[in-house]
Amino acid sequence: MTARPARRARAAVAAGALTLVLALTGCAAEPPAPNPDPQASGPVLTEDQDTHVLGEVNAVLQAASESNDPAQLEPRLTGPALAIRKSQLEVAKERGNADLVTDIPGEYQQLIVPTNDTWPRTSFAITVQTEELQTPRLLALDQASPREPYKLWGWVQLASGITMPAFADAELGSENLAADDDTLLLSPQDAVNQYADVLTTGRGSAFKGTFEDDAFRQLLGNFAKTQKETLDQPNVDGTYTIKVTPTEGQDIKAVRTADGGAMVMAALTVTETMTAVEGAKLTPPTRSGKALLGDEEPTNKLVDGYSDMVALYVPPKDADAQVKLLGYSHIQTSVSTE
Repeated sequence: MTARPARRARAAVAAGALTLVLALTGCAAEPPAPNPDPQASGPVLTEDQDTHVLGEVNAVLQAASESNDPAQLEPRLTGPALAIRKSQLEVAKERGNADLVTDIPGEYQQLIVPTNDTWPRTSFAITVQTEELQTPRLLALDQASPREPYKLWGWVQLASGITMPAFADAELGSENLAADDDTLLLSPQDAVNQYADVLTTGRGSAFKGTFEDDAFRQLLGNFAKTQKETLDQPNVDGTYTIKVTPTEGQDIKAVRTADGGAMVMAALTVTETMTAVEGAKLTPPTRSGKALLGDEEPTNKLVDGYSDMVALYVPPKDADAQVKLLGYSHIQTSVSTE
């Protein structure tokens, strides 16, 4: 996914300079408002406008990280991205460790611009791969209404070795799809629901054959295996369960691919529950979990909550292919001992 040199140069964002501008002005300048004329066709943002939007988002992310102030996120983040970033900043402040905050580069190798003349609508961007990141990030930005700015709605890290589907050039634009779109092998909503079931029940899922095996399923499966082995000790006699569901109240974002399929992004809520014999003390196995637990006394029950995002490729209708994971994020945002 290598961008043309001219486009990539336009898409580069100087994070330090943008942060300075934000500090001097007190608020980010709004990007030019897209023309809401329902007769318009083609992309609703030019590449330069989209790059400007991404620069504003990046400046807010940088400023909030430097100040550890989640309130600075509100002008340019929304939905799952806002909730997750707030949690990350709180954890980083508690632990004094900025490594727990997801790094989102400010340079982009591909822009995926919507053509829809209705709202809400979503644009996407794929970052460059840096020396610090194993894989690029895929970002989704949502515009809720004609005069609202685009805000970062979610992100995933692309899976290692994945081949991304092709999209229409940003100069032409790509169609946002409804959650119940019926031109695909599965509607975006059904794809997300079924994938959540596969993550929860694994090989016992009735939908396992619809999806390729992937790194996220392996990650959750390996963690579950480790926890079960730890809890299945004579002096612990514990249990482990996992439940994955589409996050309540969050829309699914979908965009048409060049082959007639779709890229689908969705928020998932993952809940892991561990119990042990009376008197045992279960402590969080992750750095984020320990920070979220804070000074609370451990008990024989531990409930870890994760706010996750996934991106799926759903083939076109009647295609002889499986749904494929493109990327995911797995971020712990809660801990409970009850």
